[in-house]
Amino acid sequence: MPGYELIGAEEQAEVDDIFKHGGVLFRHSFDAIRQDRWKVRDFENAFAKALDVPFALAVTSGTAALRVALAVLDLKPGDEVITQSFTFVATVEAIIESGATPVCAEIDGTLNLDPESLKSLITPKTKAVIAVHMLGTPANLFEIENICRQNKVTLI
Repeated sequence: MPGYELIGAEEQAEVDDIFKHGGVLFRHSFDAIRQDRWKVRDFENAFAKALDVPFALAVTSGTAALRVALAVLDLKPGDEVITQSFTFVATVEAIIESGATPVCAEIDGTLNLDPESLKSLITPKTKAVIAVHMLGTPANLFEIENICRQNKVTLI
């Protein structure tokens, strides 16, 4: 399934609208040629409203999302971020780029973060946990979230 079959007439019309009115695919700038088309800003506002939060920020990739989420935490050298051992390389790269130390937990039978392994790795240096949903299988977020709350650790 390449994905094009999921794009309907409404989505196609939105993309066509961008190209008919300046072709600006960027969130910022190019005011003179975008003809008042702010698709990304409009999406961010609608998404924030749907989540009942003050703001939302669209990014270009999962890697960028991880980098932004970690930057907000203002991590320092020596801080630790736990993630699972089976993940895409960008997960660990984002942790390293944030200045923190990656700590890899074991995975469970679903190929996701093992809550028991997570529990055993949390220390006073642990500032965050990145749970990854591998290969379309959701991680056990109920248990992982409870562990993070009990230990006052941010869950990404």
